Amino acid sequence: MKQELISLIEGGNSLNPNWKVLVTARAYWVSGQQATEKLTDAGCEVVHSPQSGPIQLSTLVDLLQGFDAIIAASDPYNEYLFTSCPTLKMVSRCGIGIDRIDLEAATKAGVLITNTPGAMTEAVADYTFALLLGIARKIVEGDVLMRAGGWAELPGVELPGKTLGLVGFGRIGKAVARRAVGFGMHIIACDPPLALHSASSNEHGAHLELVPFVSLNELLEQSDFVSLHAPANRDTFHMFNADRFALMKPTAYFVNTARGALVDDIALRDALVNRIIRGAGIDVYHEEPLPPDSFLRQMPNCVLAPHNAFNSMEASTAMSICAAENILTVLRGEPPVDTCNPNVLDSSQLRLKP
Repeated sequence: MKQELISLIEGGNSLNPNWKVLVTARAYWVSGQQATEKLTDAGCEVVHSPQSGPIQLSTLVDLLQGFDAIIAASDPYNEYLFTSCPTLKMVSRCGIGIDRIDLEAATKAGVLITNTPGAMTEAVADYTFALLLGIARKIVEGDVLMRAGGWAELPGVELPGKTLGLVGFGRIGKAVARRAVGFGMHIIACDPPLALHSASSNEHGAHLELVPFVSLNELLEQSDFVSLHAPANRDTFHMFNADRFALMKPTAYFVNTARGALVDDIALRDALVNRIIRGAGIDVYHEEPLPPDSFLRQMPNCVLAPHNAFNSMEASTAMSICAAENILTVLRGEPPVDTCNPNVLDSSQLRLKP
């Protein structure tokens, strides 16, 4: 793949480094000092957008005029944007989620898409377990009670011996499993691609005991805690609906630090109101920011977080540097490891040309 990209750059030379790079990712604004230094040292001009992402499509199109690349939040990128922004060569996503990027349209337009999948693994796994503990031991309820001047016993449940079902067993799912081992939990997982692989290898990553793979329905029926770590795509949209919540134990808890599109919010509300499940911890939503009048804000058995699982100081810095390095790698005439649409490198429409 490297040779294919270099062959499209005259003489195998690196690209003109005088790129204008727009930044809409708030995490980069806070933690991207080192990353910006790397880009400016290479000759790039880095500009922070007037507002952080996600930014509305029409505004984003206006902002991107004359820019070569963007270090992106979860902004919308579709055929209209790529057509309307002819100088845009690369979208360097500062994060892992690419569900708001039309990869087919990007490839057709010749725009390279990258992300930073490894930078936030430990941060999200930590936060997932924080939500899990928070709902199991009613930590948030205790804090609210104390600040209101109250005092009471709030019995929760212990983790040792409980079953944790992981829906998705990639980097983050494995990291959550490592933490669960330390709490003495029984772990099961559902991840069809990995389940097929593991049938022959029986390996699930270093430091993990054998984790059995089961069907999603079996996982829901058996788990005391269900934690969602699947990507958002056509196959996973609303994978958690009324039928799926109905399969869970009435004593079970649900945690989502993946993507809001994976869950039918109405079904989640009904499951919480009707005590189909005991509680939930949610960090991601269909609409972000979550509207002030959202019914989820009224659910007493649901702990809410403002899409903050990724946001450790270490992860934000790593994400920012990785997003910048993906741009610098391209400027050196090499394909980034974290390319999301590698077929664009074979396209005659590729915009990465001098």
